[in-house]
Amino acid sequence: MPIFVESTFNIKKENYRENYPEREAPYYLYDCYRPFNGFLILTDGFGGLYLSVKVDKDAEVGFIKGSVKIKADGETVEIPVSIEVFKAIVPDTTISLINGYSIGTYYNYKGINPTPAEFADMDQKSMAMLRRARQNTMYVGGVKVTDKDDGSYDFDLSALEAVMEKYEKNGFTRFFGPSVGWRKSWHESTILINGKIPAMSFEAYKYLTQYLPKLQKMLSAHGWNDRFVLGVADEPNAPNSTEYRALCGMIKKIAPDIRLADAMSWGQNVPGGVDVCIPLNSEFEAHIDEFSYIRDQGIELWHYVCCGPRHDGYTNRFMDYPLLSSQYLFWGNYKYKLTGYLHWAAMHYQPKQNPFVSNIPTHRNTDSVGLLPPGDTHIIYPGDGEPWMSARLEAQRRGQEEFELLKLIGENDREKADKLCEAGFRKFNNVEYDINKYTALNREILKAASEL
Repeated sequence: MPIFVESTFNIKKENYRENYPEREAPYYLYDCYRPFNGFLILTDGFGGLYLSVKVDKDAEVGFIKGSVKIKADGETVEIPVSIEVFKAIVPDTTISLINGYSIGTYYNYKGINPTPAEFADMDQKSMAMLRRARQNTMYVGGVKVTDKDDGSYDFDLSALEAVMEKYEKNGFTRFFGPSVGWRKSWHESTILINGKIPAMSFEAYKYLTQYLPKLQKMLSAHGWNDRFVLGVADEPNAPNSTEYRALCGMIKKIAPDIRLADAMSWGQNVPGGVDVCIPLNSEFEAHIDEFSYIRDQGIELWHYVCCGPRHDGYTNRFMDYPLLSSQYLFWGNYKYKLTGYLHWAAMHYQPKQNPFVSNIPTHRNTDSVGLLPPGDTHIIYPGDGEPWMSARLEAQRRGQEEFELLKLIGENDREKADKLCEAGFRKFNNVEYDINKYTALNREILKAASEL
């Protein structure tokens, strides 16, 4: 289904680089895979079909031959199809993979209040779509805080516990917990807890000493400690970096068994406070020696993308980038031994945004207001009674599978796996976009994995 991209955002013409962006807006893009119901939506007389075939693990190795018949206006076109099945079996996801999930934005866009049964049905279908794309990690929340008359706090973790149990039953095995604090402003040092308590106050200490031990006890009771990370204060920056590190230390003192994680940039003097450090892919490469040292100290490294990077040819999942850009993100996990990938939005349509025709929406984050690049808010579309997949989500699945195969090959022959990776991915801003070369390389990876 064609999606309208109305603007080429945030790239000056003189700064264009080959493939970034791939085309200049406005234009229509076949990014939405609406399930085929016998009818194509045409734009200027053109339509697109995407066919996907599931191959079972016990399928016979070799070629499967067949054809696809298309009937239209009294004419029939038969297209021969040949599918090659390889012996290799893609392992389950071994990294932490998260796209921020918010089923509520589906109904905000539709402007309807679903029944509990309708909500549950959409929730199940959306989770299944993310699992198909090999996502195994979910943001979780639901802590209810009550201020008591004696100045203490009551923390109800039942909703948090229930949502984690639900996700676990649907195949998600890892969790990213709700941030302890949030910046008061991008320009101030203050981090606020519970939306109102300055993190460096005695009141914040009282709050945390009542909250964190209860959270730690709940996680331990379910055996979730090793599969849970807790956000501290997302994307710390120069003004709040000192307070951020102090808050990390206070949390670790109170609840030493809870692992901490946040997306962050380099240069803010914050590494060392968290157990999982998540830099932008461009920031990682710009400071690879420093991040390697951090990893040597026992800190886990992921990478993330969001509204940036959008410069110097760095890979991202934007609509106006080549589709392979979304795919190669996970080759970076192999190249640099990064154990996770994070993006803030699987389906976070902004207020008044129609993702079928509007993809440069206004976004507010504390006291910052700006426009987002096309595709940053979502990789799932709000379909009719079900979620509709994007081409970029499908590319994410393929890229993650290729990562797992490269890792599998590397466990037996690191030199061979590194050479295959290098042919497609040199750096996060130096990848192979020639589709014929990529296709041949993909086949080489499948062959090498099949020979194990």
